[in-house]
Parts: sequence; C-alpha cells; structure tokens
Amino acid sequence: MDGAVGLTPAHLLLREATRDAHEAAEATAGMRLLLAGELDESGYAGLLRAQLGLFREWEAERGGWLEALTEWRYVSRASLIKADLCTSRCGSRCGSRFSGDTARDNGTYLAATPFAAEAAPTIAAEAAPTGHSAAAWGELYVIEGSALGGRVIVRRLRELYPQLPHHFYAIGENAPASWRRFQSLLDHALPDEASQEAAVHAARRMFARFQQTLKDPAPHD
Repeated sequence: MDGAVGLTPAHLLLREATRDAHEAAEATAGMRLLLAGELDESGYAGLLRAQLGLFREWEAERGGWLEALTEWRYVSRASLIKADLCTSRCGSRCGSRFSGDTARDNGTYLAATPFAAEAAPTIAAEAAPTGHSAAAWGELYVIEGSALGGRVIVRRLRELYPQLPHHFYAIGENAPASWRRFQSLLDHALPDEASQEAAVHAARRMFARFQQTLKDPAPHD
C-alpha cells in the first residue's frame, strides 16, 4: 500500500481494497442457487448451517475482543441462525450440499443478547490500536457490511419460504443508520497506515472464508 493509505478514511479504504473479494463472495454458487429459487427448504437449511459453522468459529476466535468492545453493539449471528434453524421444519435432520454442515456443536454464543451496550462512547482517536484489534475491526467490517445486502436477500427469502422466520438476514433491515455510525467508528479505530493495512488484510481473509463457506462443493460447468 502506498503512503496515502493513512490519509484515507478507513471505511472508504476498506470498501475499495476489498471490492473484488466482496464480489467473489456474493457470486458463490450457494448464493446464486438461493436467490434463483433453486434450493428447497432442506437446501436453505443447509446453507444456514454452513454459515452457522463459520460464525461459531469466528465468535469463538474473537470472543474476548467482542466482550470488551464498548463502542459497538454486536449481536451474535450464530444465535440468529440457530433461532432460524430451530424453528425450521427441516431442523437439524436435513442434509445439504454445502460445506460446514457438520460443524461441531458449540453453545458459546447462542444467547441472542449483544456483546456490548448499544449506547456506548465512541473510540478515542488517540488510542493506538493493536494489530489484533485492527484485524478484528477489519473482520467486523465484513460481517456488519453484509447486513446491508441482507435487506435485499430477506425480501426474496420471504417470497420463497414464507412459512419460515428469517432472523439472520433480517438483521440488516434497520442497518443504514447504524452502518453510518459503524463507518465513523472504523475511521477512529483505524487512524494510521499500519492499522488500516492490518484491517484490509483481515477483511480480505474474512471474505475468503465466506466464499469458501457458501460455495457449492459439487463441480459446475
């Protein structure tokens, strides 16, 4: 990265630097099949279980950081997906074509409560982030940003599966105002070139994890 990185607001840098990775994750076979209406209820449940495995792993990896985070109200995505699966007619009996279905059960973050209080102070600009926290912010950028796309997805899901709840994808329905606040927090949390570079690398890795999770392992022409 060039020397101008530190002068660019972090949320703008992350958007531009991860554009290709973002598009690749959105173009996975799993998401294409879902939005095209080519998955039955069993296939949809399998896609949710694949993401449940990803979020359980990530929330376990970043659990300490999330618990200590006072600037942002993070709601466990694993808990939302679990709620969707528990009320699905398919439940845990469905098979799936998607990776992650057999992720070992982990109840660490099943509570639907947030990790941090919603009304919390913003980050002090002078507080220098560690490489660990900068990477965590980059990963959280991917997760919270995906809620915006979820607004479009949940409308389609309600057409395809009107009998099912959609807690996970519906989390983004009130996202625009929160997303603007999150962007401001990112800019304060990642004030220099080193922290922004760490966040970009972590965000790209997070998009790659989504891409791996959502791809159809069966070969396609």
